[in-house]
Formats: sequence, C-alpha cells, structure tokens
Amino acid sequence: MHPRTRLMIATVVIAAIATLAGLAYAWYWVHRPGGGTPNNPAVQLGPVQTGMAWPIALGFASDGRIFFAERNTGNIRIIEGGALLPTPFYTLTNTATAGERGLLGLALDPGFPSTPYVYAYQTYNDAANGTIYNRIVRLSANGNVGTFDSVILTMPPLSGATNHNGGVIAFGPDGKLWAVVGENANPSLAQNGMSLLGKVLRMNSDGSAASDNPFYGSLSWENRVYTYGHRNMFGIAWHPVTGRAYITENGPTCNDEVNRLAAGSNYGWGPTATCGTPPPPPTNTNRDGPNPVLPLDWWTPPIAPTNAAFYTGSLLPGSQDHLMFGAYNDARLRELTLSTDGTSVSNETVLLTAQSGILDVEMGRDGFLWVTTATAIYRLVATPMVASGVALIAFAGSTVIAVPAHGTSKIQESPGPRRSIVRGPSQKP
Repeated sequence: MHPRTRLMIATVVIAAIATLAGLAYAWYWVHRPGGGTPNNPAVQLGPVQTGMAWPIALGFASDGRIFFAERNTGNIRIIEGGALLPTPFYTLTNTATAGERGLLGLALDPGFPSTPYVYAYQTYNDAANGTIYNRIVRLSANGNVGTFDSVILTMPPLSGATNHNGGVIAFGPDGKLWAVVGENANPSLAQNGMSLLGKVLRMNSDGSAASDNPFYGSLSWENRVYTYGHRNMFGIAWHPVTGRAYITENGPTCNDEVNRLAAGSNYGWGPTATCGTPPPPPTNTNRDGPNPVLPLDWWTPPIAPTNAAFYTGSLLPGSQDHLMFGAYNDARLRELTLSTDGTSVSNETVLLTAQSGILDVEMGRDGFLWVTTATAIYRLVATPMVASGVALIAFAGSTVIAVPAHGTSKIQESPGPRRSIVRGPSQKP
C-alpha cells in the first residue's frame, strides 16, 4: 500500500475515534447525575462538589478560595484549587438546627484576605442561659484556619417557632454588612420599630448601626433597621449599575415576592395579612403599617424563593444585569428582566430546574453563576452541543467552542393568573 494511502486511512481512523470519544463525553455530560433539567438549552448545572451537607451559603475570596457554610453541622469549609479541604475552616458549635434554624449565612469582609474577617449568621443554642437566638459572629482567618473573634450582633431570644429566621448576610457595594431577618412567625414584630425581627438590617463591620441609616439617632427605632414589614427573606442582591438592593421574600400560602428596597420603607407584612380576597393580591399580604410598598413580582402557589444575584457573566450576554434567583419548592432557577428604572419586571423566564430545591445563588469572581442545593455545589455552564457530527463541548471554566443560534433563546414561563391557591405554607427547611 502506498505510504500516502496509509497516512490518509490513519488520519480518517483517528478522526473517527476522536469524534466517537467526543460524542461519548457529550452523552455523559448531559446524562450525568445531578445536572438538572434545562429550560434554556444553552445552559446547565455543572457539578463542582457533590455529596455535600447543606451548603447553604457561599463566599468567594479574591485569592480563588471558595468558602461555604453547612447549615446543619455548623462547619465553614473551603474549596481550594478545585479540591475540598478535609479540615473545616471553623466549626460554630452549639448551632441549633430544628426547623429552619442553623448556620444560615456567610460573608467575607470586602478586603478579605488582607482584612481577614469572615462573618456568619448562626442560630445559637445558649444552653447556659436556656435560650436560643440568632446572632452574627466574626471570625479571624489565618490561612485556612479560623479563630473566633467576636459576636457583633445578638438578636432577641426566639419563641418556640422554629421558622422565619431569615439568615442571609452580605456586604453591599456601600461596604456595609446587610442582614435579612425573619419575624419568628410573629407578624406583629415586623411592624415593631424596636424589634430587629422582620427587618432588613444594615450595619458597620463591627455590628454597629450605619450612621446614614434611615432611623439612625431615633429613640423609637432600632437604628440598624433599613426596611421593615417583612415576613421572611432568603435572598438579597444589588443591581450592578444602580446599587439598589433587591430581596426575595417568602409569603404564607400565597404571594412569595421579589421586592426593591427603599430606605425606611414599610413592606406591609403584619397581623392582618390574609391569602383571602378581597383585597386582591398582593395587597392582601401587604396591608399593615403606613404606605406599604408592593412587590415587583409575586407567586401563588408559593415557590419559596431563596438567594439571588444579578448576572454579570459572559455565558449569557442577553442576560446582563438580570436578576437570577432560586426557589426551594420547585427547584427552578428563574431570571427576571427589570424595567430600565428597576421598578417593575418586564419578563420572567426559567433557566433550568435543579435536581432538588435551590439554596444559594451567587455570582462568582470567576464570572460564573454558582448554585447550591442540599447535596451539591454547581456552576452554570454551557451545554455541550453536537454539530456536523462533531461534539462541541464547553468545559467548565473554558471558552465555549460553539453554541447554535437557537441555544440562547429563552423559554418563557407563563406566570398564569394571580390566584390564591393553597398548597401548604411556603418554607425552606
């Protein structure tokens, strides 16, 4: 056989093997466990760590480390160089975990690691005094090991109700530490100006009230209060252009919400709320106190919205500055397109449905959207495509080789009529 003919045959065989290998890998990537169900065919959840124990909150360090909090163990752990470190960064002992309690929030100081502080929101079992309460603590990092620094905020003792703790904490673009706090299943506390419960709080990094807070200096208001009249919140995010804060809020058997925050405003939750009509939704759950602010969007039956982030990555160029948030009840990752002034929702889509309820949604420093469930940590990555018989694969963290034109289209979820349909209380365990 002529050498040139042998070379041509060898080239064809190698190309065929490469194509089959690519197709096999693409099949594995699409059918692997834990990837979720895409509604937008251009994206899917790429597993970063599986076999997790309730990774409820993520924190991204500028040096590439990823910190996360385990709700039920009290552990704060680190992923470094793609590997989960075997020893926890720190374990918050005496963490109460009944109902919706636990290690609920995590935030890194904006100057971390130069300013080596890690903050955590914990439901603390104070056995010595026979009380249980939520608190925010500050830890000091020395490499991958943390030491206890101080309690920067102690909240009132909790009642026997184990739900409505809130717990998400984050530093805003203003450099202040924000905390969303539930009303401990007592609606009247949401309207009580001296209570920390049922509020969005804004404070300095030492836990003291920010001096430009709306009620700062008032003797009839807790000075850390930024907004009030809230039931229970699991998400906060700031618009990357305007800096305005938005929250997700869980309703009762109706009216889960997304709200745009305005300093000093009342969001209307209180003891007269009802899922019945009249009045029509969402005014039926936003009717207490002066001048209640109505939500930008709401959902009935409840979806239990969790944490949120504004999208600033490059994978979905048409989604820049859109609000992404998870839901626990239906495990969907939703995308809201806001009006130019940010005061209304112009479009709602579902990007994908995870294998189980979504806990945290964050934009990572790597430009990817990160998502957690009770058992896994994911990144939103491009779905591998097959075109002209060749598998086109986008590895996590790499440049997308190709995405067909139809792959970036949105599948719109019709919100349907705003009816009051009872399917049990909206809650995140």
